Amino acid sequence: MRHFIILAASLLIFTGSFCQNPINQTRNTFNNYGKKTTKVVIPSTSLADLILRDAVNKSWRISPFEFCDVAEYERIKQDTNYFFLMRVDGMYKKDLEPKIEYLTLIKGGAEIKRGLYSSHNIINLPIQQSEDLDGGNLFLIPAYIDIIQDHIYRIQENVLLAFKGSLIYSDRVSMLKGKAVLFSKDQLGYEIADGEFTSLFNGDAKLVSAFDIEEAVSNNSDKTAVAIVVIPKGGTTGSYCYKMIITTDSHELLFFRRQKISKRSPAGFSAEDIRKITAPYQF
Repeated sequence: MRHFIILAASLLIFTGSFCQNPINQTRNTFNNYGKKTTKVVIPSTSLADLILRDAVNKSWRISPFEFCDVAEYERIKQDTNYFFLMRVDGMYKKDLEPKIEYLTLIKGGAEIKRGLYSSHNIINLPIQQSEDLDGGNLFLIPAYIDIIQDHIYRIQENVLLAFKGSLIYSDRVSMLKGKAVLFSKDQLGYEIADGEFTSLFNGDAKLVSAFDIEEAVSNNSDKTAVAIVVIPKGGTTGSYCYKMIITTDSHELLFFRRQKISKRSPAGFSAEDIRKITAPYQF
């Protein structure tokens, strides 16, 4: 179990800051990011924490960084000179327990009520279901380190993107053109014949195993993108799952959607999702 829990009415991929002048405040937050130190919270020597430490050491380039433990985080978490990168458990207001583990980046500052650590929540990326002892999605952490930094760079160029929520990734599927997209059959939330599915991508999609997807990400496979589905603990009706498409060579997030699970809409990519994702392959 994580040492930290985010409780919110809605856990979107990121949020703007809560202040009287949000655009100027957000612009200052992102434009000055490189002048601040990012504290990477490492609570233990677990495999997940070792992977996070290694990924930051290899790829973090947007600001100075230092590692810290939970005790140091508790002492300095309200210091606005720091950003904090950490793994957290997330739960919605109606949940009785955390359902999904996230990699989150926040700006230090005074706590606000209802569980958010700071009014400056920069980004939350879902890793896996809470208390996943198998750690099957930990291979995503190095890619997430690049996605988080790319997110900061993009908002530095256009601050209004910070207020679009997950819509910031709603128009990037055109970048899939020319890439092979790897899915596993259990990631699909509807029935479709294998041949019919791959034909929607003009042959550029493959139905593979979860191991093949992990290998593609870990090996930075060229001209390839992978589908990711993060299902909440228990996978019960009324919970939320997340669906993503990530490039394996450049670690870009090209598709992101949160979905409420129901009997009519089981967890996984829907026919509507696939129609949107395959649009670039139709021309």
